[in-house]
Amino acid sequence: MKRPWPRHVRTRMTLWYVLALGFLLLIYAGGTSLFLFHSLREQLDANLVEDVETVEGLLVSTPDGRITLDTVHPERNEPDVQRLVEVWSPEGTLLYRSPLLGDRTLGGPPRPQESKDRDIGEPSPATLRLRDGARVRIATGIYTVETHRVLLRVAHSEEALWQEIQEFLTVLAVAFPLVLVLAGFGGFALARKSLAPVDAMAQKAEKISAEQLSERLPIENPEDELGQLAGAFNATRARL
Repeated sequence: MKRPWPRHVRTRMTLWYVLALGFLLLIYAGGTSLFLFHSLREQLDANLVEDVETVEGLLVSTPDGRITLDTVHPERNEPDVQRLVEVWSPEGTLLYRSPLLGDRTLGGPPRPQESKDRDIGEPSPATLRLRDGARVRIATGIYTVETHRVLLRVAHSEEALWQEIQEFLTVLAVAFPLVLVLAGFGGFALARKSLAPVDAMAQKAEKISAEQLSERLPIENPEDELGQLAGAFNATRARL
């Protein structure tokens, strides 16, 4: 059984054109989505690293040895923003946890390599999935609050990032079929116009009978493929 395939050349040309365009659009959509994702994540990481320094300036020690977070930065005089914060002592005692975290944690007690008495350079953000499935970007640093050495973890939600990616993909999903449909109509019209001289030659050839062997096909451009085809047909007629 033969595979179903359009019989007309113009239909096959249109189909191949739409398939090629669809493939290129998929590559473009994938590349654009990855570029947007990395751009948004880099911006999120830059804000997160900057916020770690801000939170470090907001930490103050309480008389009972715990850590609290001031509502206003003492130097920048800017209001506190919603963020997820955990502060641990090197020994593994929880000194502070953001109320927004609830019963969730940003990693629990510090691991041995984290609790060493050393300075950490610029925090390197990483992705963490919380207990409830929420994805956050987290940055960790070791700082000194007054005389206390603490491990500071600050996290920002990735919800806004993924929401923008989802909205972008939704726009692509809606526009993709419309572009292919318009391309299909445009490709069919272009193929029809390109093959119109072939139809004209076929109709002219059908009208040439044995008594009209002197008739010849008109040649608009002898340099292109259609002109060469008409020239070959006329040469055959001349030999007959």
